[in-house]
Amino acid sequence: MTSYTFLRLKALVFIVLIPILAFGTPTDNSQSDYWLSKMTVEEKIGQLLMIRLHWNAKEVDAKTKELLKDVPVCGIALFRDNMENTGQIQKLTKDLQSLARLPLFIAIDEEGGRVSRVGKFFDKPTPPAYEIGKKGDTAIASATARIIAKRLTQLGINMNFAPIADIWSNPVNTVIGNRAFGKEPDIVGEMVEATVRGFASEGVLSVTKHFPGHGDTKEDSHNQLAIYPHGHERFNQIEALPFIKASKAGTDGIMVGHIITPAFKESDNLPVTFSNFWLQNILRREIGFDGLIITDGLDMRALTDNYTAAQIIIGTFLAGADILLMPINPKVAYQALLDGYKSGLFDENRLNQSVRRILKAKEKFSIFPL
Repeated sequence: MTSYTFLRLKALVFIVLIPILAFGTPTDNSQSDYWLSKMTVEEKIGQLLMIRLHWNAKEVDAKTKELLKDVPVCGIALFRDNMENTGQIQKLTKDLQSLARLPLFIAIDEEGGRVSRVGKFFDKPTPPAYEIGKKGDTAIASATARIIAKRLTQLGINMNFAPIADIWSNPVNTVIGNRAFGKEPDIVGEMVEATVRGFASEGVLSVTKHFPGHGDTKEDSHNQLAIYPHGHERFNQIEALPFIKASKAGTDGIMVGHIITPAFKESDNLPVTFSNFWLQNILRREIGFDGLIITDGLDMRALTDNYTAAQIIIGTFLAGADILLMPINPKVAYQALLDGYKSGLFDENRLNQSVRRILKAKEKFSIFPL
């Protein structure tokens, strides 16, 4: 895979600036609108970023306090290295919330099966999605989601990067594999819908992933750009269906993957993460999703091997993402966004569209301070 050039990213900036005023905008009056009116541009830009703690951080130390003071992020993603036992996790999430002016998303990958961060702290692990899908019973999917959500809520975690809406249609695909509910779009869609509703019933925000579908790729986007080889007809008939189900079920977020789609000329061969065509034309307009668009981790080699930190953070936001997940250096990412705003790459209207969605999602699990 050859590296993408800066000229291509400049073309991307031009493409995504044109429809900037046409982005879908939530309009309900609520606490989120009040807080939006009280926030500075700097605070709004900070809300676009979700970060991870430094390696092996199990408590709020001086380094974490300094970072959260300098960059007013929307949330924190936790990993195994941040977790020791239930009491330690509860204290960590409580202490993190105490540092923020606005409530934080505390997020995790808790899919069940081999992608489980907290299952080991409870008596019975939850099974992989594929085992649930094989039973063909949405009640089992919903019940499993409720079990996971109750555990997360107990630990102070309010957002789950699940369910997986990918269809395991490529047997050599190991990055997804049994993380998927199945190999057919109908069963995957039904299980995804039930899981989304199960999480919501227990007050945990769901983030359905990995749009537009990572199940029929050979590559692992942790290490390189993945390639979705099919065109419009196949996508509409197969990969799109579970995401449509998730959107209709009210999933709070959809995570977009670092995937290129060469059969879609409209994508300009850019990763979906950078594609106004995929995020705006397909996800927002065709699928009708108006929740949070969240990037997959921006520290993944699929992007970092091909782009600079500033190109990654600006490119994903201009394409239409709301939450920019885990940039390698949060301070560099924050400054790049500030510079992009000051130089006119995006305006406060575009900024408000994303921040309003973020604040509205936060309303679902927290009472904002007065």
